Amino acid sequence: MPMDSLSVDESKQYEETPLQANSLDDTLVLLTSQPKRQYSELEIEEARGNLALMNDRVFLVTFIDNKNNHIVKGIADAVRKIHNLNPIPPIEQTRVQDLSLFDVLGRGMVGDLTGWGELISIAIEAQKQKQDGYAVRGTLTASNAMRINFNAGENYADAPDAITINILDFCLPELKNRKMFCSRIVRAEYETKETFLAEKYSEYYIELKKMSDCTKAELPIEYHDLWDLCCIFKAKINEQEEVIRMQAVTNPIALELSNEVRKTVSSNDFVNDTLNRKTELEQLRDFMLRQTQKTAEKTAEKTAEKMLIMALQSNAPSFVIETMRNGAGITESRLAELREQAQMT
Repeated sequence: MPMDSLSVDESKQYEETPLQANSLDDTLVLLTSQPKRQYSELEIEEARGNLALMNDRVFLVTFIDNKNNHIVKGIADAVRKIHNLNPIPPIEQTRVQDLSLFDVLGRGMVGDLTGWGELISIAIEAQKQKQDGYAVRGTLTASNAMRINFNAGENYADAPDAITINILDFCLPELKNRKMFCSRIVRAEYETKETFLAEKYSEYYIELKKMSDCTKAELPIEYHDLWDLCCIFKAKINEQEEVIRMQAVTNPIALELSNEVRKTVSSNDFVNDTLNRKTELEQLRDFMLRQTQKTAEKTAEKTAEKMLIMALQSNAPSFVIETMRNGAGITESRLAELREQAQMT
């Protein structure tokens, strides 16, 4: 049935019907092929108000297809400015990794953005939801950035410099004693603590939650550009004007980033597509939950049957056997099969 011929009620009814599939791959096919719901203007406006730059869809459309490369450069320059490092060259090409349903099990990272300039690889990842072990994932992102445009057997001295920037709306346990909201991680020789290739490879972890512990005026001036940019990442679309005014955001790249995000979410088609993605992921999560429950039920059933077989082999009284059978929900016909198994074992 064509999507246009579905009413909202019909589409919603289809959407709320549990997916009937036997495998994860079948479920993904069903999700991607089912008719998409057309959301009301009220639902779209509400969703638009809740979107923020750290939403993977907003991040994707703001930077995909070489859009706003100068903003990516501005973010990298802002973190490098903290340690008096030189600005990076202009970025010639960027690539943002899209998120599809086939990526949700870890085959892909949401929000990776890699930029190529003159021997520079940048990986920026914006994450809103807390993730256990994220520091390990950030290290993997850094390793991926180091390998971009560099093949084995080439002159290793020509390997690109790598900057990875992790913008997180949560705090890392590994940095719990670090008070500042931005931390630069570099390699060092273990015993002497001397840095190793620090000018070539840097990882930055920006913990937005820690921004609440200080004000812009309290920070060294080197942090001000990054503070402005982080305020934009932190704010929802409908809060950005207030945030810009209250936080005295003056950095031109941050102000332009705010405008680009607003343009990104101004399209009803974009918000509608974002809502469809959310619905699909919720349905997939429900399917995985049902599969987990089924697995648990099967495990419990097998355990109950094993115990019943042991009771039969031990010549337990009939009332004990009947109590165990009823408690496990085992039918009389299945009990007869278990009696045969007990005799054969």
